[in-house]
Amino acid sequence: MPWRWMAFELLETGRCSTFSDVWSFGVTIWEIFSLGEVPYAGLEWDSGFISELKSGLRLLPPINSTSDM
Repeated sequence: MPWRWMAFELLETGRCSTFSDVWSFGVTIWEIFSLGEVPYAGLEWDSGFISELKSGLRLLPPINSTSDM
């Protein structure tokens, strides 16, 4: 399961929505601008990951992005 690209609502409920699609697209764009880095590198899949996302864990802006993005 590609959990690194999935929105926390999808991870919790298993239901897709427009929001979860936008989240996945955002992670994919992040991956492109970071030149193929692994999103959430160093984190493991567990219930704590969902809690961290719900508490505000987000990917840092990639080096190749601008502040306008």
